[in-house]
Amino acid sequence: MAPTSKRGSAKKTGVLEEAPEALLQAVIIADSFNRRFRPITLEKPRCLLPLANTPIIEYTLEFLALGGVEEILLYCHAHHDQITEYIRFVTFAHTLQVITLILVLYDRESKWSKESSPFQIRVIYSPSIMSVGDVMRELDQSRLIKEDFILVSGDIVSNIPLQGILKEHKARRLADKNCIMTSVLREISPRHDSRPRGENALFILDQNRERILHYEYLKQSDSESLMLLPRELGKAFPTMSFQENFLDCCIDIVSFEVPPLFTENFDWQHSRKDFLHGILMDELYGKTVYAHILKSGYAGRIQSLQTYDAILHDITRKWTHPFSPDTNLNQQTYKYTRGHIYKESKVILAQSAVIKDNSIIGSGTSVGDKTIISGATIGRNCIIGKNVELHSTIVWDNVVIGDNCSLGNCIIANEAHIGDGCTVESGAIISFGVTIEKGTNIPTTARYTKMSTKKEKESGRFTQVVHSKTKSLIEYEDSEDDEDEQRETSMGSLYAPEDESDYSDISDFEDDDEIPGKRKKGHARTSSESEADSFFREAYNSLLGALKQSHSVDIMILELNGLRMSANAEFSEVRRATAAAIISYIVSKITSNENTSKVVDATVEKLLPLFNRMIFEVNDQAELLGYIQRELAGKERGGTLMQAIGMKLYNEDLCDDEGLLKWWNEGNGPQGETPEMAKVRDGAKAFVKWVEEQDEDSEDSEEEEESEEEDDE
Repeated sequence: MAPTSKRGSAKKTGVLEEAPEALLQAVIIADSFNRRFRPITLEKPRCLLPLANTPIIEYTLEFLALGGVEEILLYCHAHHDQITEYIRFVTFAHTLQVITLILVLYDRESKWSKESSPFQIRVIYSPSIMSVGDVMRELDQSRLIKEDFILVSGDIVSNIPLQGILKEHKARRLADKNCIMTSVLREISPRHDSRPRGENALFILDQNRERILHYEYLKQSDSESLMLLPRELGKAFPTMSFQENFLDCCIDIVSFEVPPLFTENFDWQHSRKDFLHGILMDELYGKTVYAHILKSGYAGRIQSLQTYDAILHDITRKWTHPFSPDTNLNQQTYKYTRGHIYKESKVILAQSAVIKDNSIIGSGTSVGDKTIISGATIGRNCIIGKNVELHSTIVWDNVVIGDNCSLGNCIIANEAHIGDGCTVESGAIISFGVTIEKGTNIPTTARYTKMSTKKEKESGRFTQVVHSKTKSLIEYEDSEDDEDEQRETSMGSLYAPEDESDYSDISDFEDDDEIPGKRKKGHARTSSESEADSFFREAYNSLLGALKQSHSVDIMILELNGLRMSANAEFSEVRRATAAAIISYIVSKITSNENTSKVVDATVEKLLPLFNRMIFEVNDQAELLGYIQRELAGKERGGTLMQAIGMKLYNEDLCDDEGLLKWWNEGNGPQGETPEMAKVRDGAKAFVKWVEEQDEDSEDSEEEEESEEEDDE
């Protein structure tokens, strides 16, 4: 996957050549400096955890290789020996099937340490680094950086081309001598799965949305707090853009002047909360920072269990192309089948086993009779018993799961053994080598490890450990003063979306069945929920949330298109979700004193580009009107709204005479017409009658013109 090495390709000539450009360097910070993945990261660094059965750091290294990076400085502290060994050697588990399964382990030299590697990589261990600030100060003292460099963490997944961003940064540096950094940002909705729950940031940009003027880190508890801005900022920039919908991709192009600034400010620990906020707040520095806002491509960081799960699903659905399981980054043998199902060679499936969409199964794994795997990732050499249900579960290598087990939205680490008849609920983590006795129920968010209290103390971490009745099992509990862990624990699952009522006007529906596939808070989509229902719910909530948050229509189009492609949804389903969302939004905006047409006109006008991307022919027009009619059934002013929306769509040329009359004359909507729907349709009677008259007048006029032409002949 990585491009061919550039090293050793220079040829000696007798002609005096220009001095070569400095090497393009990147700095990777392997440590996360938080405890969000504990207890797993007590034994293995986050950057080496498998993501879609490939170590996370592989995605980061491939991204940098495609970006033309020639030298990497990889800083690490925790588990530095494992990281060093991984860069030097990659261990593979190969299964030979004769009569029984024989596991053979062997090492091969990592592709990143070979001569063919596109870059040189140095693993730098420092026992003193406990934050990003410490890394930058170490970098300053080492004098290893001479030019501007790329700064990323070791858990980045991205396919964006870096060359264009680097070119922009260099041009800015020439035009603005005070420019010290360009940060990559991605515009997404506040409820997007890739955004870490409980963490938000406010970016204030100039009018052109190029220069970052101010940065403010926001916690959920800060929603009503005051924010102080430099007085001079308002004078210099009378027009500013306040953006809370940016995802910080944690990809920066950094000037070589930045590490010394961290040395000067020894208390700076965070690259954003301390450095970016501080450098922009204090005008004495006189430094400027710019933003590169992504218009295409994918970028995300695995900052929490929730984003780990979200990015895993993005990889499975090929949003991160070319990085997907069947890219086979680590000499794997995955093949893609319809429904985003990936299987390696030598997978043994019982005839009655069912593998559903968005699932990954590694080589050497066997699946028993009547087992259902839905949206799950299973590593190599696992044994999955009979009558097992795995829903949105992440199972790593060499795991044994007994018969009659049920697991959902949880992580099972290497070598774990789940006994017969066990239930592992949403958000639970079973760490390396843990054995769960048969018939055990593992509750929501429980975390179990084999790490001893003694080893915990020796590691310098003061984490509370509670011994359970099972001798080999230790229940991990978060420290009370660790804010990150408290936030993660409160989520209740790996992927626990915020309360849907924040984005959905649930009261607009008569009952829960009116929202296809509506799930309870904190639970994964069940196997009975169809893909169409799942798409409807996600698209509906995405669009309604974007409308309520006043996002641009471009963001709405981008998100809906992404959801449509990932679910392989038909445009009919897009029209259905759009109709439901705009009706919920319009109904929520109308008050007793507000003009209905005013709200309708403003909403439709904003969404014109979106409508143009889903209406292609007369049948589409009639279908959209039918979906709108259905959503208005039983609502106050339903008929009035139907006429107002129909008129607006007609006036904006989104519906023509033929489409409108097709809907009216068929009179049954896309799913049949109920009495409530009939009342809504009657509300548009006057407008439709006017359209019919106009159509008749037009036909009469055409006939008169034709007869006049015949007379002239």
